[in-house]
Amino acid sequence: MYGHTGRVGFINLTTGEMRERKLDEGLARTFIGGYGLGARILFEQQGAGVEALGPENTLGFCTGPLTGTPVPTGGRFTVVCKSPLTGGWGDANCGGHFGSELKQAGWDALFFTGTASAPKYLLVTDDRTELRDAALLWGKDAIETEETLITELGDPGTRVACIGMAAEKLSLISGVCTDKGRIAARSGVGAVMGAKRLKAIAVRGHKKVPVADRARLNQLRREFAAAMREAAFGQSLQEYGTCGHIQNLIAGGATPVKNWLYAGSQAFPTMTKLDADKIIGYQVKKFACSNCPIACGGILKVPGGDYPLAETHKPEYETLAALGSLCLIDDLHALLKMNDLCNRGGLDTISAGTVIAFAMECYEHGIITRDDTGGLNLTWGNTKATLVLLERMVRREGLGDVLADGVKMAASKIGRGAAQYAMHVGGQEPGMHNALFWPGRGTGYVVDPTPGRHTTAGPMTRVDMNIPVAPYPEVQFTGFERYEYKGKGPAAARASSYWQVGACSGLCLFPVVYFGNFPMLDFLNAVTGWQMDMAELLQTGRRIQTLRQLFNIREGIDPSRMTLPGRLSGIPPKTEGPLQGITIDIDTLAKDYRKGMGWDPDTGRPTNTTIAELGLADFAQEGE
Repeated sequence: MYGHTGRVGFINLTTGEMRERKLDEGLARTFIGGYGLGARILFEQQGAGVEALGPENTLGFCTGPLTGTPVPTGGRFTVVCKSPLTGGWGDANCGGHFGSELKQAGWDALFFTGTASAPKYLLVTDDRTELRDAALLWGKDAIETEETLITELGDPGTRVACIGMAAEKLSLISGVCTDKGRIAARSGVGAVMGAKRLKAIAVRGHKKVPVADRARLNQLRREFAAAMREAAFGQSLQEYGTCGHIQNLIAGGATPVKNWLYAGSQAFPTMTKLDADKIIGYQVKKFACSNCPIACGGILKVPGGDYPLAETHKPEYETLAALGSLCLIDDLHALLKMNDLCNRGGLDTISAGTVIAFAMECYEHGIITRDDTGGLNLTWGNTKATLVLLERMVRREGLGDVLADGVKMAASKIGRGAAQYAMHVGGQEPGMHNALFWPGRGTGYVVDPTPGRHTTAGPMTRVDMNIPVAPYPEVQFTGFERYEYKGKGPAAARASSYWQVGACSGLCLFPVVYFGNFPMLDFLNAVTGWQMDMAELLQTGRRIQTLRQLFNIREGIDPSRMTLPGRLSGIPPKTEGPLQGITIDIDTLAKDYRKGMGWDPDTGRPTNTTIAELGLADFAQEGE
């Protein structure tokens, strides 16, 4: 096999038993890797209705065929499980260096079941896999945990994926942390790891991932590197990272303001304080994920002021929007501190910012008071109160205990009409991209098996924009209007299916979807030797997406009930700003996408014809 190690590991944390299974090439080609392989294994490993935080839920760390190879941005991995946040399919994607290291240690994926009787960590090297005691690591934050393990193991090349205190406390908005600030943040995967008392996985590998046609791969790399240097988006990412877009996106209306109530710079006039040049003024070195020529990340130092910081990761756009514009916080130093707190505690910054904005609006309307907040004056933009509240969320203290499980659960606990201020789709807080600006975002938020995800929604916006996803005719789009609602389904389905393969291959969203010139199919074939064509690639992506949909149906989730909160679809319409008067027809967009995927437009259930065509009959039968 090329592009794969051919090995999948299974660790029972209750018994300590470890076993290995060979990865069949047919299975790899059918489901690629990442959450495609993860969904296939979870269907096999566990029945319907298991408790998400119970021992029967399987937690997987999955690489793709391009992870650990020289393919540009081929270094990502995916954490999979039944989500405790949504009750359905859960996955979280992450960059950094852990995924490549796991692959180079000889594993395509590791799956954990059971619950350890005491905290453990897993050591993985070229020649062994060993569970070790983690009692002294329990209670440490994610960065301390990583540093402690690297020192203890005596090899600075060790890569660590671990949880912080939020996941130890089973916060449903906690993630899995690596590289001192890269987080597999969504779906509550950290809580599942915490429930299993698995503190960390430490990996050191030295093996090379086999490649079918290295000469062709090197040629493709050279050609893409030259094209990337000419791409404006690539140049912006290299200079600033994702934080470079915050001001333009706020001004244009793409970024939500004040818990999604408003859009535009008139609603957040002090947004200029979040200037990207100010942020990179604190940058002391660049950070690049494994095999990435872009290096959009950065390490910052803040030497003085109210919130001095030693080395810390540069905040992403999502973080600045969720904790900044969504909460009307414009203090840049405080936002850098909040980002560091979330990285150390292991909180998803999208969900953390959303639940704090929810709490601020509840406070504004008297639904919660200073008695509930523990004395915090939780007004909009109150930096000091927000910092204290974040720390309490990590430790699950006071109101922080209520908010640590996200807005849906918090609204249910608070009651008194709080639910009207809880912005979520199917239990998950949406990414910081306004569907009123690009309706394709809204489509993705409601139709993807992991609802509210800005990454899975991203490819659908290319249809709105009439911009090619990649240099293949099947995913190049023309003739659509942004606020056109009928007829986009087949194109959106193709864009979505294309990205499923990219994500499961271990690639980054940016070059695969946003550069428009990334030859993913060619890279995949050069590494694996499969000689796949676009028809097979798109069918494979549709298979992966459909399998995740069947997982949700098996768990009793009704896809037709996934809807956007009114504020996200323009009900009522905004009365000011760049999105004034806009209401989008999300129902038509969703039905059209489902039809394009071969699912029933009204129910969201894959049709019998689609199930047969994709070879998923066994999984559909389990869901009946």
